[in-house]
Amino acid sequence: MARNPKIEFFKIKLNSTKPDSSITFREIYTELYNIKNPKNTVLHPPEKKLMKTFLEHLFNNISGKFKVDNTKKKAFYVKKNANEKNTNVKFGTDNSIIHGLIKGGPYDTGKEEGDLNNPLGENKKFKKASILLDDFYFLLYTPMDKEVGILILQNYTSDQIADIFKPFVKGLFRVEKTSYNAYLQEFMPAKMQREFKENSAIKKFVFSNKYLISDLDEDVISTGKFTVQLTISSSDNNINIDNLPYWKKIMRKIKFDIPGNDPRFVESFNNQKAYIKDETSKSNPTPFSLDDDLLKIQATIYLENHIGLEENRIPKWNELEKFAQKTLKEIVLPEVYPEDYIDEN
Repeated sequence: MARNPKIEFFKIKLNSTKPDSSITFREIYTELYNIKNPKNTVLHPPEKKLMKTFLEHLFNNISGKFKVDNTKKKAFYVKKNANEKNTNVKFGTDNSIIHGLIKGGPYDTGKEEGDLNNPLGENKKFKKASILLDDFYFLLYTPMDKEVGILILQNYTSDQIADIFKPFVKGLFRVEKTSYNAYLQEFMPAKMQREFKENSAIKKFVFSNKYLISDLDEDVISTGKFTVQLTISSSDNNINIDNLPYWKKIMRKIKFDIPGNDPRFVESFNNQKAYIKDETSKSNPTPFSLDDDLLKIQATIYLENHIGLEENRIPKWNELEKFAQKTLKEIVLPEVYPEDYIDEN
């Protein structure tokens, strides 16, 4: 699979320990502040102090030490500088934003290190504790008086950190007797979904089903289990979201005949997928189930369509920072918090 940087969006939903009660980020950060400052007598600490407390809370969990998942064999951390200050994670243009780079990847991979200039030389096997590190960008938006926040996370199609970073984010908002782990819900901004679908074409349909196939030879009669897969690829860009229902009906009426089985239409196959591709992108097609509502098709937003990449396909970090914050402000926030964008005119 090609190494394509992509961007993902998640809603962070806070979870109060009190039944049938909501909680805001201000309440959680105030509790964290009070824990750190047990002699505090200020009823409403300033927002800057609350955000600084949360930033320190984040650093205490991952700054200078690995957060390890022994099941997935992955880990990540935030790099510290020599003076113990952290410039990799910082406040964004809005005080409610904390963003930056984490380093992470798989360990105990069983892989070996070779020399491109000396293929006949002896390869060196990575130690079990050796970890293959990548930089990943994240952005946390946690407005004080809301109960829903935003996580923007950059991953790669072939290497990703979401499976261990998301549980970490959930736990950041757990405060004893105040809140449980937060919920994370993946979502795609509607505007970006529309742009993806307008520029996309269906590249292929794939139907698959398990079969028992009998050998009908007169001398040997045996039965084997097979998964039969039928792939129908499009040679042009005429099949898009608008006319997908029409083509779906046609494809599902294709009849399949296997010896020892009754002929059947592929619409009865257990697994039915299609693959959609943004024609403005060099990236791989995105699969989706043909049983899904078209509105539920999750677009994959590849960063090469929005920012520059280095030769090794690593994002240009300054461009990614600007793109993430601009996308948050102009696209994500109006959709997630429509109550703040009511036009009174």
